[in-house]
Amino acid sequence: MEKQDIVEIADGLRLIELGVEKIQSVMRDKKVKSLRDIAAELIPFFKEDDHNLTEAVIQRLGKGEHTA
Repeated sequence: MEKQDIVEIADGLRLIELGVEKIQSVMRDKKVKSLRDIAAELIPFFKEDDHNLTEAVIQRLGKGEHTA
């Protein structure tokens, strides 16, 4: 691995960290306790607005397999 590869990975990790901080901030502000609660709100939104989202993904969100 070259130095530029490590810099790219570090940059990607920082973006992930910023995303997590943003998610946690919104969850705190809205007093959301779990990602399952968020998934419950996202499913209808995706069903309405994103016809490319597969039913499998919707079912997976509905089962809460991606909870923290």
